[in-house]
Amino acid sequence: MKRRVFKDAALQQNFIKTGYNTVNLLQPEQVQYILNAMQDLHPSDEFLPSGEETDDLMDRVTYHCSFLDTNTEYKRQVHNLVREVFDQYVEKFLAGYRIVNANFYVKPPHQGKFAIHQNWPILDDLTDTSVTIWCPLQDTCVENGTLHVVKGSHKVYPHIEGVTLPSYFKGFEQALHDRWLTPLDVLAGDAVIFDDGLIHWTAFNHSDAPRIALQILCVPVDKQPVFFYHDPKNNPDELELFQADVDFFIDNHISDLLVRKSDWESLGFVKNTNRLITEEEFADLMTRGDEIRAELYE
Repeated sequence: MKRRVFKDAALQQNFIKTGYNTVNLLQPEQVQYILNAMQDLHPSDEFLPSGEETDDLMDRVTYHCSFLDTNTEYKRQVHNLVREVFDQYVEKFLAGYRIVNANFYVKPPHQGKFAIHQNWPILDDLTDTSVTIWCPLQDTCVENGTLHVVKGSHKVYPHIEGVTLPSYFKGFEQALHDRWLTPLDVLAGDAVIFDDGLIHWTAFNHSDAPRIALQILCVPVDKQPVFFYHDPKNNPDELELFQADVDFFIDNHISDLLVRKSDWESLGFVKNTNRLITEEEFADLMTRGDEIRAELYE
């Protein structure tokens, strides 16, 4: 469906072409307010990830992510804090969107390995658009692990990435690092608002201070967010959709998403059409990106 994402026409046009906009959101006192509020939050890892192996879901978790934490009350506090500060900016910049999920991402000094990826789709229609607001609470650059993006990689190839569903570019991830990624220097309180289909990555934090950022998932107010569940052993050719609103991401840990829960509300099945592609195929899609997206956005 055709979707207008940004209220401002110039921001909308740049978003269609590149997949993101960088805008100023927070004043310094708001940044400090959030940092102060963090002192009263107590995730299970106390913002200091252990770096231990984690049941095959990822390699070593050397960064803090709220969603990966086991303290549900902490996750609810994060959601409420983010809503308190950011609801007004979602209303200001976006055309009919609301916050569904919010996370602190904290990369300790000299840690923070993260895989290149797309965000998991949260809308049943892959041509529709959810967005992420990535807002650092200190100035970010390559040295301390800023956001890198593949400009214009959104919407060029329909794919569902997930817990057991690899990226379609898995076969040429190193080439993306070598030739396609662009680092974004972002000031504290500024935010990168990007299409969740945009290929992105955050670098290792080589600095001596923690790198703290907020990641905020937003969906159109007229859409029901979903979770695509994949059972690779018993039903590899289909994906089951479940309602996945605010409480879904607070109450479930990532390990919970490996096994279908009886209390999840099913919305039915779709065919699993995922496949890996080559870098050559990807390059061709990127050259036709503007043409592909012209049918998808207002």
